[in-house]
Amino acid sequence: MDISKPVWRDEKAAKLLGALLSGTVVELKPQIDPDREMGYYYPEAAKVVSISDKELLALLESLAKAGILERVFSEKYIYCPQCKSLNLTPGYYCVKCGSGRIVRGRVLVHTVCQYAGVEEEFSRSGKMVCPKCYQELRSTGQDATSLGVLRKCRDCGEVFGHPAIKWRCLKCGAVVPEEKAMEVDAYTYALTKKEDMRLTLTFEMNHKPRLVKFLQERGFEVHENAKAKGRSGAEHMFDMLAVRDDGVVQHRIAVGIENSAQELGIDRVFSFDDKAYDCGIHDKIMVVVPTMKKEAEALADQQKIKVIQSWDLDSVLGLSLPQVESPGVAESFRFTSKSALAEYLKKRGYEAEQYAVMRGKSGADHTFDMLATRDDGLTVHRIAIGIEVSDTAVKLDRVFEFDDKAYDCSIQDKVLIVVPVLGPEGKRFADRQKIRVFEAKAIEP
Repeated sequence: MDISKPVWRDEKAAKLLGALLSGTVVELKPQIDPDREMGYYYPEAAKVVSISDKELLALLESLAKAGILERVFSEKYIYCPQCKSLNLTPGYYCVKCGSGRIVRGRVLVHTVCQYAGVEEEFSRSGKMVCPKCYQELRSTGQDATSLGVLRKCRDCGEVFGHPAIKWRCLKCGAVVPEEKAMEVDAYTYALTKKEDMRLTLTFEMNHKPRLVKFLQERGFEVHENAKAKGRSGAEHMFDMLAVRDDGVVQHRIAVGIENSAQELGIDRVFSFDDKAYDCGIHDKIMVVVPTMKKEAEALADQQKIKVIQSWDLDSVLGLSLPQVESPGVAESFRFTSKSALAEYLKKRGYEAEQYAVMRGKSGADHTFDMLATRDDGLTVHRIAIGIEVSDTAVKLDRVFEFDDKAYDCSIQDKVLIVVPVLGPEGKRFADRQKIRVFEAKAIEP
């Protein structure tokens, strides 16, 4: 199993957890089977995954260590130190000489000669006779003393209360003293009762793969547990980072995943938004299972964070949109004409509208030479495209005006086509404002 990825991503672990989550399997209890490699196994788990008993036990232990399964003591098994078999049978032996010829019964001590033996030794022809001195015992209380039920060795004559226990291996025949026999504790495993972990498992195993596929079908390259460096110099971790290079611009979506039995608070929204802002990521999605507080929802809406809560998941991920070209572009887009640009964007799922009018936050209406819009089902991505034609180099004020319109309309991705060239001040400003500039000798009507 690859330890570099979460344990539930392992195919065999996923099958087992799927059975536990669905209730098909409730718990995994050990069962003795001397013919198997460990002498015991987990029959319910063996029905779900086809791996060796040792591999299965290692899998269960890794899931328990990760807090996914809970384990409780079930049985202690004794096994042979020589052949590792659990097929052992206990035997009683003399504590003095180790002989197995011992007998259990009421032990009498003859008062006269002090001979000690089990009661059956004194019985002869219906009388009680000492086997040592041959005197008849007329009264047990007077002629002999009873020591109670004990054991006596037939070989060395030792009398004792508790015999030595040894284990005989029925596989290899070895006789093992009790203190040298090996022991193993076997546990019963069941899915954790912690609601947070159950929610995480359900999302990771069911919804997350669907979300990844959803984004991939829309041309995104999806990176899980992705690191991105912010403008502050800090490195941030995102649950998912979806990247699509459209050639003209690069589109990034930061995805935060929150699984908790408690309603998500405002602090988690602040933290996610802060990371995305530092990394210059404008499209943000938070997947919240099961739900979030009203004030957190209000903050997410204010910060333009798309929130998908538990009841939205199936409807969002079930959206059917046309599949687009695979992620990544072989080479950067080279501008040749306005119509070629529109066709290029269309192939990547955009609708390109010329002379599009859009109302800004200020209430003013702005006109863009072209507005490319693409609805991914999760986010609506817009590219503002401006065209500036001049007899000489296009000046800064024209670039500033275009950037101001895009800002007022909350459009982050900007493309400016200039004829014939952009002046040095304009270039510096465009670079700072992340405006993609294409210079052309001429542009078609």
